[in-house]
Amino acid sequence: MITTQIEQAICLRLQRGLGRMVRTVKSYNGEADDLAAQIKTLPAVWVTYGGSRVETISGGSRYQDTATFAVMCATRSLRNEAAQRQGGVVLQEIGSNDLIDAVRRLLDGQRLGLPAADSRGLTPKAIRAIANHTLVQQAAVSVYALEYTLRLNRHALENDRFPEPQSDSTHPDYVFTRYQGETSAPYPPFEYLDGLIFDPQAENAKIPLTAQFWQD
Repeated sequence: MITTQIEQAICLRLQRGLGRMVRTVKSYNGEADDLAAQIKTLPAVWVTYGGSRVETISGGSRYQDTATFAVMCATRSLRNEAAQRQGGVVLQEIGSNDLIDAVRRLLDGQRLGLPAADSRGLTPKAIRAIANHTLVQQAAVSVYALEYTLRLNRHALENDRFPEPQSDSTHPDYVFTRYQGETSAPYPPFEYLDGLIFDPQAENAKIPLTAQFWQD
């Protein structure tokens, strides 16, 4: 759904933008817990969802989620600590400082093509060291997590209604169709309007109004 779309959109933008700075850009799957198994995949960027704060707006029918995402930048160096931060002499040894700056340049303020995201886009909040110059298989490994928030507006379903069936796999409600959850039939299109226009300055003056609408 929307959280997965955001995570995938972050990964795709970083894959396109970082180019050969990294070997891997992917959703996080516990790689930081076993750095020895990841040593040959570094430098790498891992993306994960970190939860949301939810606020009610508009009398309870609309909500604003402040979703948190972590973008982890993992680098390695066979040289000294300065090379770990600033980069080595070979192309594959990008420093953690440069990789962090590159990720921020690509992500800060981006809305990722999501209509539900507000105008602030991805907002950087903090940069935290997960592993700082940790020795792994004779290489120094550093992992930094860049924390972002993204504010999203969500609309609640009407009482007792289920999501409408969707054929577009990018629609947030497509997951219900895919997994055969119960759905509600779409409302019929608005086709006809009938009413009266009253003139308050003329006694009993009224004009009937009829309008019909067509869909192409």
